[in-house]
Amino acid sequence: MSVLVHSQVEGNLYELENKKKQFKFEIENLTDSIKIINLKIAKIESGKFLKKIKDSTFTGIAIKGAKLKKDSNVFADIITTFEEDVEVIILDYKNGYFEICKNSLSGYMNEMWLKKSDLVSNFIQSRKAELKLNHRKNGSSSNYTSSLKRTKRSNSYKSTTRKRYRTYIKGTRGGCYYINSRGNKTYVDRSLCN
Repeated sequence: MSVLVHSQVEGNLYELENKKKQFKFEIENLTDSIKIINLKIAKIESGKFLKKIKDSTFTGIAIKGAKLKKDSNVFADIITTFEEDVEVIILDYKNGYFEICKNSLSGYMNEMWLKKSDLVSNFIQSRKAELKLNHRKNGSSSNYTSSLKRTKRSNSYKSTTRKRYRTYIKGTRGGCYYINSRGNKTYVDRSLCN
């Protein structure tokens, strides 16, 4: 009798393990499908802005003192410095820099030199989302998965995001903070962790 019960337990265990594997496989497939859909959404949103650029010339206002550089980094050579607020054509955005054009000059300008507007903010968010999704799509899924595992293992935070030279940390209860120069937590708006 005990052999029969042991055999049934092993059969149930094997069946449950198979169901578990099947569910994991389905979750991976659904996760991949969501990534593909998010990439398509980001491309459509970026396409809207690119269409605006082509159709109506997407512009912004570079504030007085703005520096137009040859490349999109802090140490790049300066092409010119604008002596007053000027309207510029915005061509692209990446890593905190706008690719812009003014008359016959084209180059890169740090985002801090462009007056903020809803259209500019939406463009930045759209480009960031598209670049992030492209990075994930081009990177190996094992790196993404291992990154998720490291994040889940940590009890002190769920994700970190680099913004304006600070590392913002999302706490386990959803709060957003950074570690100040004294080593203490300084809480900020939750949107900075998104």
